[in-house]
Amino acid sequence: MKPSKIRNRTMHHPSYSLRSKLMSSHLTADLRKNHHIRSIRVVPGDSVRISRGEYRDITGKVDKVDPSKGVVISGTKKEKMAGEKFDVYIHPSNLLVTALNMDDKRRSKRIKGSAEHTAPARKDAGTDDAKDTQPPKRPDDGDGGDS
Repeated sequence: MKPSKIRNRTMHHPSYSLRSKLMSSHLTADLRKNHHIRSIRVVPGDSVRISRGEYRDITGKVDKVDPSKGVVISGTKKEKMAGEKFDVYIHPSNLLVTALNMDDKRRSKRIKGSAEHTAPARKDAGTDDAKDTQPPKRPDDGDGGDS
């Protein structure tokens, strides 16, 4: 298959599942430290801060996620000339997740599981285990020599 065809499939015409994966944003430093993950898919109910664009530094909750358009955040609406307001879609790469929505059990289990899986080992646990894992000493002949 030609490289241009592969590129078009993945970048310009991705499948719905791939678009869904591309809807992820970085976490703040404290969330990253607590959950041991760098980024996560944005879902309605997450609190985010916009880091780029016209609406920079606006904080709000995610109202709607559309994989083909982007993310709608409360507090970001534009007004038409007639006075009608409409939603502004923002790409998730321009967002920073400040609080997670843990209502979904699968999502919360995955986040907590990744924290447990990558958590550093305890220092006091290593000292007790080190004694048990050493090989047993060989008994001496009693003569003290090699012959």
